[in-house]
Amino acid sequence: MNNWSFSSIFKKETKLASYIIICLTLVVIGISYALFFKVGSNSENQEVVAGTFTFTYEQGTEITNTGNTSCFLPMNADEAGLVSSDCDYVFSVKNTGSLKASYTLRLVSQDVNTMEASKLKVMLKRENNGNLETVEGYPKAISELSDGYLLEAEIEPNQIVVYHIQIYVDEASYVSGDEGKTVAYKIEGHGVVDDDQPLSTETIVDKIIEDVDTTGACPVVSEDGTVQVTSAESTNGYLCSAPDDYGTSYYYRGNVTNNYVKFGDYYWRIIRINGDGSIRIIYDGTSAHANGESSTDRQIGESAYNSSSNDNAYVGYMYGTPGSTTYDATHANTNDSTIKAYLDNWYKTNIEDKGLSSYISDTLFCNDRSFDSSNSGTGTGASNTQYRWYSSSNGIRLTCPNQNDRFTVDDEVTGNGDLTYPIGLVNADEVYLAGGHSATNHGYYLYTGNYYWTMSPVYFNNGYARVRFVTSDGSGHRYVTVYTLNGVRPTLNLIPDSLKVGSGTADDPYRMTE
Repeated sequence: MNNWSFSSIFKKETKLASYIIICLTLVVIGISYALFFKVGSNSENQEVVAGTFTFTYEQGTEITNTGNTSCFLPMNADEAGLVSSDCDYVFSVKNTGSLKASYTLRLVSQDVNTMEASKLKVMLKRENNGNLETVEGYPKAISELSDGYLLEAEIEPNQIVVYHIQIYVDEASYVSGDEGKTVAYKIEGHGVVDDDQPLSTETIVDKIIEDVDTTGACPVVSEDGTVQVTSAESTNGYLCSAPDDYGTSYYYRGNVTNNYVKFGDYYWRIIRINGDGSIRIIYDGTSAHANGESSTDRQIGESAYNSSSNDNAYVGYMYGTPGSTTYDATHANTNDSTIKAYLDNWYKTNIEDKGLSSYISDTLFCNDRSFDSSNSGTGTGASNTQYRWYSSSNGIRLTCPNQNDRFTVDDEVTGNGDLTYPIGLVNADEVYLAGGHSATNHGYYLYTGNYYWTMSPVYFNNGYARVRFVTSDGSGHRYVTVYTLNGVRPTLNLIPDSLKVGSGTADDPYRMTE
């Protein structure tokens, strides 16, 4: 058998969460001869992960003195099944993995406990299709529990079992002098997976990386980290690698059909696994779309990049003060671009308000405002200026030269810490690597049949700020004035262990749960 005790430290690899304990503490305070108060407390929700076996305890509402004194009196409630559910301590056991498991729950007396177990009873119930059913054998005296064991049960993959527990003083055992005693127990869990269910510590990210191409079909990476992309790729699909600002990134290229994700009721395509292990995804609609399919469903709408274009400032995803005479003032990240405000609003409604923010990584988005090798402008005001993506000959890369252009929310070590929400757009480097070279390409996974924005500046010239976009033919080589309306495809970074199941196909996309 393979065993994990959730009350102790479990550490197989650094990828795994390390421990879980949920504590239930009932404090008995003498207010009168027969009145008791109970206060519940417990640790943060935590989980133990062992490959595809993930077993989680989730805490419920703490037991407190809410004024319902019937919760706190010594009682004989065996036949009545205890008092109101307002007195319940609620917690759940969840298996978010793909392996069936068994588990035990146990009550463990704490050092501060001064009440004899023989005077305490416990009621245990579980939810079943919206109803509460009493676990067989309950209520019972805590002293009757064998070494504190409450139950042993099985849990299926992707199943959640919700429990309600009450500990109360048995009226028949209560005596004068018990009023000042303390009741303190914690709930511990222990999970078991049978040996005939082989465990693997591999995550979805690990499995994806295993598919990196070793045949030499991927573009060559130069010593300086740039990637020599010389053509589009519409027929074959590969997983390739190149350095980014965190380490080694693994990017999808060409006609790939195993990079589908379903997250937040939408379908996405994985662009790459970032060097920090996070998963960069791009919005792809309310249903799964095949490569080569033209559909406006693959974008959330249209927006200008910026409503004004008459200053170098407007090539920025955020920008400084138009008319400034210095580069730093022009490109300070103090104002939201039109498209950033559009994306932030979408994120608030579709990610944050749906409780999905905890699955999003604060991994950088690159709005590269470094200069083209032949540039002679200053990047200020109306100075004619060529930025790096003025020409793809400057080198295609996944690193972002300037920290000011590495957009993050809180990270100010690698990123700039200037975002409100961790959302951005695909950049031109990622489009080229995916297959969107200068040529028409309907066969790669980023083709949608529509024009849509990247976040890569091109140049300011003769009064117009311009940024690259992907054409309706799938080319990443074009650019347009920032006030133009183009499609918007949000790009997010999922935390490394957010995806638990799926094979990445359109019919079986990677996802958090079944």
